[in-house]
Amino acid sequence: MSAGELLRGLTEQYTGAVMGPPELHLQDIETVPELFQPRGGISERHVSELVKAIKAVGALDPVTVMVIGSRTILIDGHHRVEAYGTAQWVPPVPVRYFDGTPEEAVLVAGEANSKAKLPMDNTDRQNFAWRLVLIDRHSKAAVARASGISEAQVSIMRRAKKTLGKQAGDHASWFRARLAANGKDFVIDPNEKDEWMEQLADRYADELTKKFSTKLALNPEVAAMALASYFGRKLPEVVGFLRDHLTEDQLEAIETENDDF
Repeated sequence: MSAGELLRGLTEQYTGAVMGPPELHLQDIETVPELFQPRGGISERHVSELVKAIKAVGALDPVTVMVIGSRTILIDGHHRVEAYGTAQWVPPVPVRYFDGTPEEAVLVAGEANSKAKLPMDNTDRQNFAWRLVLIDRHSKAAVARASGISEAQVSIMRRAKKTLGKQAGDHASWFRARLAANGKDFVIDPNEKDEWMEQLADRYADELTKKFSTKLALNPEVAAMALASYFGRKLPEVVGFLRDHLTEDQLEAIETENDDF
């Protein structure tokens, strides 16, 4: 069914604005991406960042929905809904209700996605949290909620600030501050190695997103070819590490697919 036909069908069913409960379970929210998802697909990187935020601080900002007949349709917030699903979020999620017509909803969805704004990536969140730590006016929990990072990471930042002393404010970015706090040789505490590696990986992923947007995620075969060319003889080692990031269900699906050949 074309987007025009979908819109006509919704318009015929629309009888006026209806409000509902402030929270809904994901299964009660219907998506119609052909009408209300103008970005042209889901950004896997964006979803990944939102999943981290969900695990760190819980529910995200309300998604926008509208009630048409017995259906509650998602207008804006497709990445948030996808992230909730990926994070296996069980509780209901906060929603706000659109009080216009379906035709107006299509315009609003387009405007929301065309604004010149990007969600904070991991580097942005880390730098924002570091700024709050430097201000030193908020609790650890408040900094974590505001920035979307973990309280454990805030604790690391506070230790770095204490180590740097009066020079802490000389470092505008958390990456530079941490380098300075660890000395010229950037010696990593073995207990923090995993977290440091994750931060570095996030920076690389952010750079890939800025360069390629969703192109790699939408063309996994081409992405694999590019990675094979880039890593060369290191490719088997990379594949081994990639398996560590797959869920049991994903591994089982791959093994099942291989067994079919």
